[in-house]
Amino acid sequence: MSKLMHTLRLQPYWIALVILILLTLWVASGMLFAEQTDNAQARKEAKHRDAGLVSVRAERVHAKPITREINLYGRTEPNRGVTLRSEVSGLVVKVYVTEGQRVKEGEPLIDIETSDLINRLKSAKSTLAQRKIELEGAESLGQKGYQSKVNLAQAQANLETAVSEVSTLDLALSKSTLRAPFDGIVNERHVELGDLLKDGDEVAMLVDLDPLIITADVTESDVQALTLGQKASGRMISNDIVTGTIRYISSVSDMGTNTFNVEVAIDNPDTKYLAGMSTELSVPLKTTLAVRITPSVMALDEAGNLGVKTVVDEHVKFIPIDIVKSDSQGVWLGGMGEITDVITLGHGFVRDGDKVKVTYAEGGKGQQQAAGGTPNNAQSSADLQAQ
Repeated sequence: MSKLMHTLRLQPYWIALVILILLTLWVASGMLFAEQTDNAQARKEAKHRDAGLVSVRAERVHAKPITREINLYGRTEPNRGVTLRSEVSGLVVKVYVTEGQRVKEGEPLIDIETSDLINRLKSAKSTLAQRKIELEGAESLGQKGYQSKVNLAQAQANLETAVSEVSTLDLALSKSTLRAPFDGIVNERHVELGDLLKDGDEVAMLVDLDPLIITADVTESDVQALTLGQKASGRMISNDIVTGTIRYISSVSDMGTNTFNVEVAIDNPDTKYLAGMSTELSVPLKTTLAVRITPSVMALDEAGNLGVKTVVDEHVKFIPIDIVKSDSQGVWLGGMGEITDVITLGHGFVRDGDKVKVTYAEGGKGQQQAAGGTPNNAQSSADLQAQ
């Protein structure tokens, strides 16, 4: 020890070096302790702050292009239909068609007995020939001054009457065979062989099912989006999907329902689809970005508006719903951006603007963070199903 003290007296810079080392160690230990104290205090404050936040569960959903549609319920109707009536009186002597039979335009349906018409026509033609001779004689005598103008005018009138009678009987004879005015189906037949018909009696009902018409009623808010020639599709009662175009939009609403009648024409060459069938009609409109969610995640805000609660920058954001389309797997909502974090659990306990602590579903399992954080590969199950 005495030797060490002797050495230090001889070399005093060693004393300064030892003191410097001791001071350095003391300062460093103080800084380390202060840092540990600050970190512990920060963790304690963060834990206390997070304890006051509501925990919610969210899913990240990705928007897809979805076509907005107007969905209607309608019924099929014939393109046209007519009740054919007899235009002459007489006995039915021949029936060419049965109910349900398809016929072409001009094809005969029934024949009415014509013997009386034929006899009357022969007589009328004989009278016509006589009137021509009488007129020629009157004109010849008139040129010689032996016939008055009154007699000449009477001969001309008699000839015109005879011509009219022949024309009338010719027309009646042509109408003794009732023919189909257009291609169609004999839906009903009201006469049998041997029936005695009067002028105007019903003979048959003919309907045209190609094209087939789907009629539906559209609300006043939707009718503005429709145009003539617009494409539409229908789901028949058999689940067959058919396509067609809008051919008619009513210009006046129904006074009782305040709706507008719309007609869609579809091709039906083999008459597979019949009139009177229930049909679900869909008219596509514009395409927009939308996300699919389940209706259970919808919520009401303080004003009673229906919408979806999302997470943006650590806070809850309420977005009013804009339904683009609905199907069996959920509802497609527009106006939510390309990527949205939708609160799926706990949305009933938070309000618009609240700060929350969020747990992300699926790809974000086990991660709790402020809502402004980015979940890892968190994607909604509804979006996965859509893919």
